[in-house]
Amino acid sequence: MPATPVTTCTICAENFKATDTIYNTSCGHVFHHDCLQNWRGRSSECPICRVQYANMQKLYLNFDEEAADESVVNDLKAKLESCETKMEKIYDESNQKDLDFLQIQEQCTIAQEEIRRLNGELSKLKDSETNFLALQKQYTEAHESIKDLEEKNEYFSLQIEGKNREIRLRMLEISALKCTATGMETPVDGSDSILKQKLIIMEQKLGHVTAELQKEISISVQLSIDKMKLQSLVDQYGATKMEPTPLPNNIQKSNQVEQEKTMPTKKETIAKDITRVTSVVIKRFPSRHIRYPLVNIIIAFAATIDVEISAHDIHGVRLLEKQNIKYRSANIVSLLVQFKSSRLKTNFLNNRCKVKNHPEYGLVIIHEYRDDYTNTLFHYAKTKLKYYGFCNVVCENGQVMVSKGKKGNKRIHIKSTAQVDDMIPKYTECDKENVNENFPERLRAANSKSNLSAEKEETSKGESDLKCDEDFYAFYY
Repeated sequence: MPATPVTTCTICAENFKATDTIYNTSCGHVFHHDCLQNWRGRSSECPICRVQYANMQKLYLNFDEEAADESVVNDLKAKLESCETKMEKIYDESNQKDLDFLQIQEQCTIAQEEIRRLNGELSKLKDSETNFLALQKQYTEAHESIKDLEEKNEYFSLQIEGKNREIRLRMLEISALKCTATGMETPVDGSDSILKQKLIIMEQKLGHVTAELQKEISISVQLSIDKMKLQSLVDQYGATKMEPTPLPNNIQKSNQVEQEKTMPTKKETIAKDITRVTSVVIKRFPSRHIRYPLVNIIIAFAATIDVEISAHDIHGVRLLEKQNIKYRSANIVSLLVQFKSSRLKTNFLNNRCKVKNHPEYGLVIIHEYRDDYTNTLFHYAKTKLKYYGFCNVVCENGQVMVSKGKKGNKRIHIKSTAQVDDMIPKYTECDKENVNENFPERLRAANSKSNLSAEKEETSKGESDLKCDEDFYAFYY
């Protein structure tokens, strides 16, 4: 294996050049002359093998400078190629990153445009939802108004029917009076004129009620038209929706929740029954005695009629307001008292007659509580059946009972208005005969009524006020 040529001084670690002075030791190692002289000043051993050398000899070396330069050039070329390769790689990576950046920037721009578009659609949907909720609210209000008007129409229809039957009965009385007036010695001109005046008054009342009913019907028709318009708008809104959204489901759920809220539950029905069984209404109570809490007022009032109760016996007390402004009074109020047991209510009602002679509460009237349906049925039966001999129409324990004549007669339990209507034809023929048979007594009663004194008129006026208060009991709820 050929020896590797020495080209480097181990002392200074520099390459030998043609211009350098070079020496070798007796052990064969080569150094610069200056480096070796400096070394000999410190040590006589060879810097490489550490052997004592006796002498040193100058060498004349020939260097191939072209070969050295070529190797250096080759090294530089290799380094240059490596750098160029690295630069190309870096350039390619830079271009790729620029492309990726442009793609990401383009995607970001598209995403921003999509966000703006979705925000615009969301704003439109919110406006549409607001409009839809407003339409739904108007639709609900119109539906409730129509329902109220239908109830009023039914009430007015019942009133008109009662007035028509009353007019027919009056006409029968007038015809009977005209037929029998010619055979009597007592002049009947005064009685006939009174009956005619009553007939005119009844016709005026009927006309007024008819006008009110027509007005309510026109309002109901207009509300029905508005309801259909709102329904069409709601349908159009549902048809124009391009994409399904959770909004209809939410609205349906809210409608279901509202329907569930409006539908009476079993607990509410039981609560109403308990209120009907354990409650009384105190009317014409002096407003100057009203103090809060109202329970203390009821305890003090019960003491005046010899009923001992405490706050634990009363479930609740509240004021009742009349809906009819015509019959409101600032001096009297009505109270609804609910006891905790029916026994307390019965005891309270049994002692209500003791209030008549009281100096402060002499005008107070105590009634058993009636709900809307029972109260309406009570007044309907009272209005319809009083012309057919049913003088006693009462409401006890939430039930409407009627009987003819004295208290010993059999009592009939009225359960619906249809039952009242069915009872009327049974007694129509009998009542017609009673009109003809009792005509002399009716005539004498009419003449005596026309000669009443002013004091009697004042008394009848007070009784009429009491009757008016009774008849408008329904407006307390």
